Amino acid sequence: MKTHRLLAIMTLPTLLSVAVPATIYAQTSSTTASTTTTAGQPSLQMGSKGDAVVQLQNDLNALGFTVGQADGDFGSQTAAQVKAFQAAHHLTVDGGVGPETWSALTKAMSAFQSQPVSLPASSKAVTHMETKQIYYNGKLITSPMGFTYNSTDYMPIWYVMNTLDQMGFTHTWSNNVWNIIIPSSAGVNIDYSKIKYGKGSTSIAINGTVVARVDGVVHVDPASNKATMFMPTWYVMNALQRSGIQSDWQGTTWKMTPPPTPPSTPPSTPPSTPPTTPPSTPPSSSTYHNVDLRFPAPADVNASSIDQYLLNNKSPMTGLGVSFMDAQNTYGVDANYLVSHAILESYWGQSQISLQKNNLFGYGAFDSNPGTDAGMFPSEDYAIRFEAWEVRNNYLEPGASLYVKPTLDGMNVHYATDQQWAQSIGSLMGQFASSIGSSINDYQQYPSSQTVPQPQSRVEPVFYFNGATGVVLSNQFYNGVPYFSDMGTGMDSMFFGPLRLNSAGQAVREVQTFLNQQLGLKLTVDGQFGPATQAAVKQFQSQVMNMAQPDGVWSYQMWTQYMGTPASLPTIPQGTTVTVDQVKQGMAGGLVMPWYHIPNFGWVDSEYVQLTNVYRVQVGNQGGTQTSVPVYNPSNPSQQIATLHNGDFVVSGSPSPTNGMYQIKIAAQTPAVSGGKAPGTPISGVIPANGSVTLVSQH
Repeated sequence: MKTHRLLAIMTLPTLLSVAVPATIYAQTSSTTASTTTTAGQPSLQMGSKGDAVVQLQNDLNALGFTVGQADGDFGSQTAAQVKAFQAAHHLTVDGGVGPETWSALTKAMSAFQSQPVSLPASSKAVTHMETKQIYYNGKLITSPMGFTYNSTDYMPIWYVMNTLDQMGFTHTWSNNVWNIIIPSSAGVNIDYSKIKYGKGSTSIAINGTVVARVDGVVHVDPASNKATMFMPTWYVMNALQRSGIQSDWQGTTWKMTPPPTPPSTPPSTPPSTPPTTPPSTPPSSSTYHNVDLRFPAPADVNASSIDQYLLNNKSPMTGLGVSFMDAQNTYGVDANYLVSHAILESYWGQSQISLQKNNLFGYGAFDSNPGTDAGMFPSEDYAIRFEAWEVRNNYLEPGASLYVKPTLDGMNVHYATDQQWAQSIGSLMGQFASSIGSSINDYQQYPSSQTVPQPQSRVEPVFYFNGATGVVLSNQFYNGVPYFSDMGTGMDSMFFGPLRLNSAGQAVREVQTFLNQQLGLKLTVDGQFGPATQAAVKQFQSQVMNMAQPDGVWSYQMWTQYMGTPASLPTIPQGTTVTVDQVKQGMAGGLVMPWYHIPNFGWVDSEYVQLTNVYRVQVGNQGGTQTSVPVYNPSNPSQQIATLHNGDFVVSGSPSPTNGMYQIKIAAQTPAVSGGKAPGTPISGVIPANGSVTLVSQH
């Protein structure tokens, strides 16, 4: 199979036949050591250099342990990420890479392997073969033929290369690796952050660092009548974005905008039979990043088409189509946007944050420490509903604190530090729309004279438990856990321990007021522990506490010494066994944190309660597409009464099966996802213990 694929690629234009550097060959080939065996791999540690380090760095990037540029130099960042990988895989955490760590890396990387695809010209899997247009800096460069395969738009990569030649970029292609070489004279600051390049049989590298791995398809190019490599358009756009190239994709038209100071190198020689078909109509001025997200997606975006699209793209989010539609219908947020946003933030549901925390939107994943700071959600269905509620009320409603415009461009101002965030999601929306035969013309642009639909609800969603129990933990701040009539009061009134950069709430306001009084400052008393408050704390530590190295953290000891014990709050004593019937996503000390409702008391910070009978439903292959779990009637195991999804929280008396069945208790969440049952309705059921599902304790 490998030989056949390489022969097919050799029929490409000569631009692709340039030999790739040895380091690129070693780190990206589908037959590299990183995806086969660890035999002969050298032991590595701080200070090591060479090809093996390049492979290590690319493997870590792929697995979500970002080291940035794969430069072959084993420095402190690489060592830190090796330790993080070792801790996550329960290995000896020493920062060195020996046989044990190589073996774990090889096993983890095996999930990224996929078989090459070669489709004949007559293949029925190829649909919507049509002329596309690629514009560079407002000028039409080429009009290749592209197609749809597995609900994804594909473009012949040679023509993309030809367009990049306009910017002075060069390329190598060898062993299924497209390496884009950006000369230093271009003055481009390449973004090597947050690399997690996923599965695929072909790779895209920038100056030797792999940034994407995609499913390439070899198919006959109608213009040259030769077998040519096609790649998924959106993934190529996303990779190019790292070099400063902005893209806007409308299904048939790809508009590229160069980096701020592009070089001016003449275009390369065109192929012998270049396509010359001009666009039949001028490119539309409408864009997906200017869609008014308060309007529902077109009717062809539905639970079935969403699930089929996710399935075709091998996403573990398959089965959540009804949840995306329920969120749209309840909170009035475009379902295509919700799907595309989840795809971007969770890498099609395959990121560690989504798999371990049901967090599909990176909620709370601050740039400084995303894996730890990201919030835990009790289900992906709840994460989708919460995101829709959050976006509609805080970003899309005129007058809201984070409102600019009800569009991706408007959201980008406050939602993401990545300036290309809106265009990335817009391109994904275009890809989904194109895959189901829709286009930008079916979406409402902003502004519009149409009456904006009002959401069915503006109330924050709740996750319901059925019989969950827990025990109140001891802590150094309270004799138990404070409880409040509502979560909002709790987030404002509760003291959460040390206050530091990004902390928020009433405790921060009190510290800001105290610092103003003691130091004669003019801090804004807003409850937000930002850089100004941090600087003021350092000043207090230096001038009043005589600290030689102020750290800018307002400790609990500082609070009690200088301001007195926090105001007395009603608490549930430590050691008390409690029942939890509801969960809401909130904040605690600046971090995203679930809050629990305890009947007869109120809402409490979940950090102070350890659940004792709650488990996560976990399928064997969390990164696959078979991630829905049927729940059956205990009295009639052939009657399905509910459907769960990988990661959902359930209540059970034991994580071990009885008579081949896991006995569980759940509650209905919304009528749409719970068969018409009212929210909170208790449900008892069983899950077959057939080896593909386990219950994992959730504290």
